[in-house]
Amino acid sequence: MTKTLTFKNEELAAIGNFLGTLSLKNKASRGRTKLIKLISAKNDEYIEERKGALEPFIKKDEAGNSVEGDTLGSVVLIEEKQDEANMAIKEIDEESAVIEFTEYSEKMKALYDAIVDYPTEFSNQDAAAYDLLMDQLESAFENEKDGEK
Repeated sequence: MTKTLTFKNEELAAIGNFLGTLSLKNKASRGRTKLIKLISAKNDEYIEERKGALEPFIKKDEAGNSVEGDTLGSVVLIEEKQDEANMAIKEIDEESAVIEFTEYSEKMKALYDAIVDYPTEFSNQDAAAYDLLMDQLESAFENEKDGEK
């Protein structure tokens, strides 16, 4: 049976960052490392999609180069097309990123077991990321629990 986790594209970085803060041992740590790699690959796809979607809305100089914004790596959007650009980005942000982890199922189960009763309290972004991650891990492993009962 194929095992997957599904997040919104915009949630990927927060979940990956959260996973990196956890203190884990052995198989759970290896599961975290595999999951971070899978999330990172999906996040790279997401970033490329965002760049591609924004391209038609970026202001260009006389040489045809993108006009850079005030912050490093940012660009200036064509003023009349900002709403359209925002809608395109919002659509990509909210698309589902499906992470298939069947081959790492044992390590992911160890990760789930290690963080289900994690001894540290979470707040703010970490609490939200923990909730999203646990919802997905619980869904992935609830069939196994039902089979054991």
